[in-house]
Amino acid sequence: MSNILFLCPTHRDHREIRARALDRRHSFFFHDYASLLLEDLVADEPPAGADVDDIGVEIRRLEERFAGRVDAVVSSDDYPGSALASILARRFGLPGVAPAVNLRCQHKYYSRLDQQRFVPEAVPAFQLLDETQLPALEALAYPVFLKPVKSFFSVGACRVDSVQELFRLGWKSSLLQSFFNPFAKLLREYAGVDLGPRVIVEGLLQGIQVTVEGYVSRGRVHVIGVVDSVMYPGTRSFARFEYPSALPASVQERMAAIARSVTAGIGYDQGLFNIEMMYHPETDAIHIIEINPRMASQFADLYEKVDGTNTYEVLLDLALGKEPVYTRGRGRHRFAASCVLRTFENAFVAALPSSEQLERICRQYPDVRVELLATQGRRLSQEMQDGQSYRYGIISIGGRDRADVFAVLDSCRSQLTFTFDKISGVSDQSPARAA
Repeated sequence: MSNILFLCPTHRDHREIRARALDRRHSFFFHDYASLLLEDLVADEPPAGADVDDIGVEIRRLEERFAGRVDAVVSSDDYPGSALASILARRFGLPGVAPAVNLRCQHKYYSRLDQQRFVPEAVPAFQLLDETQLPALEALAYPVFLKPVKSFFSVGACRVDSVQELFRLGWKSSLLQSFFNPFAKLLREYAGVDLGPRVIVEGLLQGIQVTVEGYVSRGRVHVIGVVDSVMYPGTRSFARFEYPSALPASVQERMAAIARSVTAGIGYDQGLFNIEMMYHPETDAIHIIEINPRMASQFADLYEKVDGTNTYEVLLDLALGKEPVYTRGRGRHRFAASCVLRTFENAFVAALPSSEQLERICRQYPDVRVELLATQGRRLSQEMQDGQSYRYGIISIGGRDRADVFAVLDSCRSQLTFTFDKISGVSDQSPARAA
């Protein structure tokens, strides 16, 4: 039995480990560092005066506690989990993505510089938002896209239609300095670069958004699949994620080729990755949105439903230095979707679905995953959101096709009751809703 250090674990991590009985094959040490606090710092209503403990001190504590005691270090967490896992794996002499590679992928500007070296055709125009470069910013072809150099779930990202709007909205994308402090320290120490300006401006990408997920093992790049991102009409808010992708096979293969080229070029190895891309059907162009040096944990059971392999198993195999075995088309279903329960109005969460409701759904649909993202007694705006809407749950479902999945989704929604109080104080009790 291997000893696994799992950093910044989430409810989803614990759920998938139990669902796949991974805790019967491995012994897990779970350790968190600031993951929830960092999420709170980018919420619409961040906590006042909150600061993050020194990450260098945290790394030394982890070294003292776990050096020589573990066989692998993993995390599904974006920030700070994946960077910490890379650093500790390197310090313990264990397999993992090189810390500098991980950190440069997470910094939107440095990642763009690296992408430009290896797949220039897939990179939009970009530059840092630096007031000393005002003439260059004025010359940009608007509209453009504004986003922080580091964030979660597109927090702080927005479309900008003029240079005046660029500087008016720039402060929203800069986020709190305390959010960036651990990242800045890791960049200096392990990647040899400074954080720099906190906002990047890019050419506006339009079309069909997808995620290309894969892994690199001993220098060989393996693409697992392409997942479609379906938005609420007229917004950048995700309604659901669908697997397998509906894009033509030829387009998916071009995306896979881009993923192989850029990961090989930057020296990415011994880890899962997911790359968000945009395909424009009219121009046939493919562009990279961003590279995430971690697994897309929300999709883990989608692959299991369709292909028969859960990517948590791939995560552990890579961290233990084993060659993953990924099956295709061996799942119970031909189609799977992760559906986001979302509202476009802020609300106070008075009550969440009961354990009896959740257990009844599990009995009725054994491989459906239900995840609650709201917290009773808090406003939805106090959780990490995308700035346009408010997530409060996720339901992942497999079926014969989209219609089959929607039928199960409707059944689940009818059985899950969320009680919201309007901010004005008017109560609204309604079943879960999703597109």
